[in-house]
Amino acid sequence: MPNDRDLKIRLATIFWALGCYTRLEVKLAEYSPQRDMALELTDLDVLGIRVSPELSFEHLVADCTSNRDVLKSPIQRVFWLRGVMDFFGASTGYLALNTASGISENQRLVAHRLGVTILNTENLSHLEQRLAVADLAPLQLTKQESWVYFESNLQQLPKALQPALSFRKHTYWLNPTYHNLHSVISLCGRHAKDIDERNRHHAALVLDLLSLFCLALLTMTSYVARTNPEDPEVELRSYFFGGYQEMRRREAIIENVKKIVGEIPGQRELFADKIRLDPDYLRGLFEVAYRLLNRPEDARHVPRYLEMVLFEKTLYKSENAEGLKYLNERFSDVTKKLTRDIVKFFRDATGLSEALFADLA
Repeated sequence: MPNDRDLKIRLATIFWALGCYTRLEVKLAEYSPQRDMALELTDLDVLGIRVSPELSFEHLVADCTSNRDVLKSPIQRVFWLRGVMDFFGASTGYLALNTASGISENQRLVAHRLGVTILNTENLSHLEQRLAVADLAPLQLTKQESWVYFESNLQQLPKALQPALSFRKHTYWLNPTYHNLHSVISLCGRHAKDIDERNRHHAALVLDLLSLFCLALLTMTSYVARTNPEDPEVELRSYFFGGYQEMRRREAIIENVKKIVGEIPGQRELFADKIRLDPDYLRGLFEVAYRLLNRPEDARHVPRYLEMVLFEKTLYKSENAEGLKYLNERFSDVTKKLTRDIVKFFRDATGLSEALFADLA
């Protein structure tokens, strides 16, 4: 409901104060073979992703509603939210109700057992006070009009970029995480010619996709940190292809194709030696992952840094002095350097214009 938008922004700001990278109105979908497209099942109002200093991930989710039936008895919505939490692997959920009415103790207790905190407007205000959310008020990403401006302008982008919009809303969350490394690169590479480097809303879309790519990259780095951080290359490569067995299966297919092509007169020299499993950018991807692995405390803040740059610089042209101060003081030089390293790799892998990333220079 439109009346819930304020609640969504307030919960997103709370998640930001808790150290999360934030997304609003994430669409949960499932792929339909019959229609060859993702069909929306439901949506999640607010998603927070927090990366710890050892590169583990924690997901926080929130549902916001003014629905009268839910306000009368929120426990059914709590059970629905628990299902969404399981989908994301989240242990913490919030159900924000647009009412000042009290919530019965038994419903709060059951919700707590399910990992959900029910918040009426009074509870929400108290939580904001405890987290000193008022200190974030000058930032653009805490303002309702900023999110409306961002999303409404994305919806006005040319039809050629609709696959990118669908990807950020649906496909990214449907894919296994390892798929998203190649998916973002491939998507941006295919549409590089459709992206206007002079249009800041095109640049905003690219930064948003880059932030999603960084989440996938950090997830891969987190996996390696827990499996074989001293000799990571084998683990990085197997993760990229969906696991060791899947990697070996794909390698066997490539070897069979090369053998078949090599048996055709005159084709070995033309094609067989050029057929390989690894994409050209894979070595560069590993090098960036090594850097993140060696600086986890700074690496974990890269998605949040990108989100802040998107709102403060790209959308609002660096006009908000408080936002620029926050960017300068709250993110380390190493975080900014790692971001630039990722940008250089991403540009080389996708063919996107350097001008699109000017706000990260």
